[in-house]
Amino acid sequence: MLSLINNMKWRCFKTMKKKKGNNLLLYIAIIAVVGFGAAFAYQAYLYYIWWSDGQSAQENTAIVQDIFEEQLQIVSELISEESEENDEPNPLLNFTALLNEVRELTGNPDIVAYIHISDTNVSNAVLQGHDNSYYLNRDMFGNFNSNGSIFLDYLNSSDFSDPNTVIYGHNMNNGTMFHNLRYYIRDRQFFEDNSIIKIITDYEVLIYEIFSVFSTRIDFNYIQVEFDSPEEFEYLIREFNRRSIFSTDINPTVDDRILTLSTCTNVDNDTRIVVVSKLVERLY
Repeated sequence: MLSLINNMKWRCFKTMKKKKGNNLLLYIAIIAVVGFGAAFAYQAYLYYIWWSDGQSAQENTAIVQDIFEEQLQIVSELISEESEENDEPNPLLNFTALLNEVRELTGNPDIVAYIHISDTNVSNAVLQGHDNSYYLNRDMFGNFNSNGSIFLDYLNSSDFSDPNTVIYGHNMNNGTMFHNLRYYIRDRQFFEDNSIIKIITDYEVLIYEIFSVFSTRIDFNYIQVEFDSPEEFEYLIREFNRRSIFSTDINPTVDDRILTLSTCTNVDNDTRIVVVSKLVERLY
């Protein structure tokens, strides 16, 4: 009788142990499903934010492009005209009114210029913050946006009068900001066909011609905007020419004004694509 009771107890113990084991597996399965669901939901949320930011960036870009479209056409016609250079203001050009229209639309006085490269997606407002972080993740309205804005180095003069003026923008896979700069280091034909950069400020149109394109690690101080001597600036120009993937017959001197565009390679955090140009003409 005692043996039978012990046997029944043993069977009961085994049954309880088996149930506990099954319950543990069930708990693990539930946690795994919930965890996977949460991870999937989070990734879906991140994708939605990325998509939404991209849509917003494209819409904002289109707004500014519409404002400057007619003026850019006039600028292109003036550039193509083979006439003697005229220092008198051209009544067809009205830069301040257009930039003020964008400032009023956005409520943002940080808009200092407009950048345009024909036949590329680089055609947008240029902003300038109190540092080089503010507009990394903010649009021209000042709202958070992972696409950021195209912005001038905070150390530069907003009239583009410095020896080296630097403009930054993200390399966005949705095609916004400085995405197209990647093609300058991949395709010689693209480099040659899109060598002119137009900058519209409040007072003039600055025409730059590209003479150097390369990728570099950030330990090369290509974003230097202040120089202690002409020799220091001359060294930077030589480095721009030496590092360029493609050669040109443009040879800037220390008396020239340089425009440097910078964006990420999207390969790692410490490499950049750099497009450097020389000021060749002004339209008033």
